[in-house]
Amino acid sequence: MLSLQDYRCVIVLFEERHFHRTARALGITQPALTARLRRIENTLDARLFERSRSGVEPTAAGLAFIEGARRVLDAADEAATAARNARQGYGQTIRIGMTQVAAHQIVARCLAAFRQAHPLARVRLTEATTAALEAALEQRRLDAAFLHPPLHCSDLSERPLMRSAGALFNAGDGDTAGPLIRYPRSEAPVLMGTVTRAAGAERLDGETLVEANTVLGAVVLSQAGYGAFAAPIDYPHPALAQHGRTVRPSPGLSLETSIAWRSLDRRAIIRSLIAAAQQAAPTPPPP
Repeated sequence: MLSLQDYRCVIVLFEERHFHRTARALGITQPALTARLRRIENTLDARLFERSRSGVEPTAAGLAFIEGARRVLDAADEAATAARNARQGYGQTIRIGMTQVAAHQIVARCLAAFRQAHPLARVRLTEATTAALEAALEQRRLDAAFLHPPLHCSDLSERPLMRSAGALFNAGDGDTAGPLIRYPRSEAPVLMGTVTRAAGAERLDGETLVEANTVLGAVVLSQAGYGAFAAPIDYPHPALAQHGRTVRPSPGLSLETSIAWRSLDRRAIIRSLIAAAQQAAPTPPPP
């Protein structure tokens, strides 16, 4: 059976890549660190690091173990935090993710409603792309997320909240008829598909000079003169307001926003967040 200190030892060694620095960070001797690592590897029947004169590098087994070790330590920290919160009169901690688009669409209104129902709850808010948020939900690093469907993980549930009309923008000096800034398909497969249909596939064929995994990144590239990009028509960036003449609404381009959570997570605080999200949604999304 491994202890929490065993998990911490492996993670610190992975971060430092050196026995002496790791031992110093952990406050133990280098022989003690070597003996601990040997015991951990014997317990797992797997070699976690390859040693060399310059330091250590994780093996494939080591990388897999480190990923799980981080989750173990996160869960232990959350349990300790929950106990301290309860002693101090605070509520549960809920970890919420959001995309940049969802942030300006609905998240603030949802959290305002949620705060009314749970004034003592602790909220940790994370911003990332839809693909990253979905992975974080699946790996239990988030409890709920505002993202853009469809979902690709079978153990997640979602509740559609709203659908935004899309447009093509150019935040530089050009128009919307030139090259399009691409969003990576791995991060935004649905958006890329709708952009392709709405803007014309030929504008996305061939080698792409630039791409951005967020709308903000697309704004920056567009300001630099790389071309037009797709975004919700009401995306509130000052550069877009200043260059309204280069906005072209596109009837075939839209983006749906949902709240997602793990299907087996039936805690009351999750149900309350979902209810707050529905309350904050402006209108039910069209079928």
